[in-house]
Amino acid sequence: MNQDASPDSTRSGSNYHPYYSYASESQPSEPASENKAVKTEPVSKKTSSAPSSGVMPHNQKVKSNKGIWVALVVFFGIMLLVAVLFAAAFGAPSGNPVSTGGKIAVIHINGQMYTGDHPYGSGYAGSDSICSYIRAAADNSSVKAIVLRIDSPGGSASCSQEINAEIYRAQKMGKPVVTSMGGTAASAAYYVASQTDYIYATPSTFTGSIGVYSVHYDYSDAYDDAGIDVTMIKSGEMKDMGADFRPMTDAEKKYMQKIINDMFNVFIDDVAKGRNMTRSDVLTLADGRIYTGTDAKENGLIDDFGNLYDAADKAAELAGIKSYTLYYPDERTVSSLLF
Repeated sequence: MNQDASPDSTRSGSNYHPYYSYASESQPSEPASENKAVKTEPVSKKTSSAPSSGVMPHNQKVKSNKGIWVALVVFFGIMLLVAVLFAAAFGAPSGNPVSTGGKIAVIHINGQMYTGDHPYGSGYAGSDSICSYIRAAADNSSVKAIVLRIDSPGGSASCSQEINAEIYRAQKMGKPVVTSMGGTAASAAYYVASQTDYIYATPSTFTGSIGVYSVHYDYSDAYDDAGIDVTMIKSGEMKDMGADFRPMTDAEKKYMQKIINDMFNVFIDDVAKGRNMTRSDVLTLADGRIYTGTDAKENGLIDDFGNLYDAADKAAELAGIKSYTLYYPDERTVSSLLF
C-alpha cells in the first residue's frame, strides 16, 4: 500500500504531502385565526370621552396568539412526519437480534482519507468526524463494541494515525473494534484496519498497498514558456523545497527520501504490532502492491471472509454479549441535514 499524503489545508512553503494510498490523489400568508369567538366575562359598559388608547382588545389578542400556536403545531407536526418518512426511506437496518445485550456502533470510513472534516457523501473521509464518532461510541455505556465499515483507497498518513489513536482509546476502555472491509481498504485505510481486533473482507476486496509516497510536480518549463519569472526570497535553503517552478535539488531529494523512509518505518512497525506479525514478515509484503482478499488472508493481512453482519457477530463475541442492536452514530437524520 502506498502511503498516500492528502493535501493539507495549511502549507509551509512546500508542495510535499506524504500519502498512504495506492490510488491517485483527487485534488482533497398570515395564519388564520380561530372562527369561534373567545368568551369573556360580561363587563359593564362605561362611556368615556377619552380618545382611544390604540391598545388591541383582549379578545383580539387571544385570537391572534391562538393562530400562532396552531401554525407552530402544524409546522412541527409536518417536520415529525418528514423525519419518520426519511428514517423509513434511508434509515440503516437495526440488525438481527434485539435485546438487552447492548449496542454495536457501526462507523463508516468511505472515500479518500484526509485530516480535518468533510461533509458526509462528499467522497472524502475526514478524521475529525470519524474520531468524534469513535470517541462517542467508546464513551457510550450502552455501546459494547465498534465495527469500522471501510471502503477507501487510503489517503493522509496523519489522518490514519489520528483515527488509530481513537481506536487505541476504545480498546483500552474494553470496547473491541472490528473491521469490515468493502470493495477497497488499502494503504492508509489498511493502516487503520490493521490496528483493530479482527478484520473481515471479501475474496475480491482490494487491500494492502503498504507504503508511502510523495509527489513533486516540476512546471518550470511551462513557466518559461508563459514568460513567468519567479523570484523567491526565503529564510533557509530548503524553505521552498517542492516548489513547482523549479526542479528539486539532489539535497532536497535525499532529504525527502529520508522523510518517506521514516514514515514507512512507523507504518511497518504499527502493522506488525497490530497484526501480531514480525517486522520482517510485514516488510516482505510492503512493496506497495495491493492484494485481493484471498491473497491478504493467505498472507495474514486479514483474518477471515465475511460481511458487515459477520463483523458485528464477531464484535459481539469479543465483547461477551449474545445479542445486540446495530447503532449507526454517523447515520443521516433530518435534523443533521437541516441544522
